[in-house]
Amino acid sequence: STLLEGAANVSQESEQGHHREEAWEKAMEEISEISLKKYQSLVFGDKDFLTYFNEATPLQEISELNIGSRPMKRKDSSKFENLRAIPWVFAWTQNRQLIPAWYASGSGLSAYASQSDEHLAQLKQMYESWPFFRTTINNLQMALTKADIQTAKEYKALVNDQELGERIFNNVVEEYERTKEVLLQISGDEELLDHQPTIKDSVRLRNPYVDPLNFLQVELIKELRQSEDINDDILTEVLLTISGIAAGLRNTG
Repeated sequence: STLLEGAANVSQESEQGHHREEAWEKAMEEISEISLKKYQSLVFGDKDFLTYFNEATPLQEISELNIGSRPMKRKDSSKFENLRAIPWVFAWTQNRQLIPAWYASGSGLSAYASQSDEHLAQLKQMYESWPFFRTTINNLQMALTKADIQTAKEYKALVNDQELGERIFNNVVEEYERTKEVLLQISGDEELLDHQPTIKDSVRLRNPYVDPLNFLQVELIKELRQSEDINDDILTEVLLTISGIAAGLRNTG
């Protein structure tokens, strides 16, 4: 949704040399509005979302890493608005959901495309002729490729309320599949990143080496959080998995 919101507000100066039809701007406004509402309905509208975020990611453990000069949260950390941007993105990258990078974009794009065959054809034309839109779609494909739903599923077990974890995770999976489908429709690719085979192969080669670290991280976090006292040895191992996953995915947020 962030990418689409930015696309809707891109300045005319940044598009010098490229003709942009007025209809394209209106399309992006409509898509971004739908995406924003979908994103906000999960992040701000679901009363259980912050609990899910705190428990289904290694957010608590990330706070022990020295990755910035400022604290992970501002004062009154129980509020979402007081969470700093780096740990927000970093935590979602660690559990392979990457929600800030793609979530809700599929709802906006598919809602627009499903209105008529002409709308879908328009999005395909925008992909072919508008560099900014093409880059946006390609970046979304990259985000979905780096995300791994099967691996992310393991982090569900970290949520104390299993029904809560199942409900929100299923929401994420549904949006992931919706986003993947519409991105492939627009780009004409059969698989994500078909248009960038070198990058596609690079990501697919890296991911299997990162996956075992994710599975190990989940088990270590379970053990750490169940301990009555802080176990420094287990915490150190968790922090090593955090560093390893960040290095493997080449992303910290």
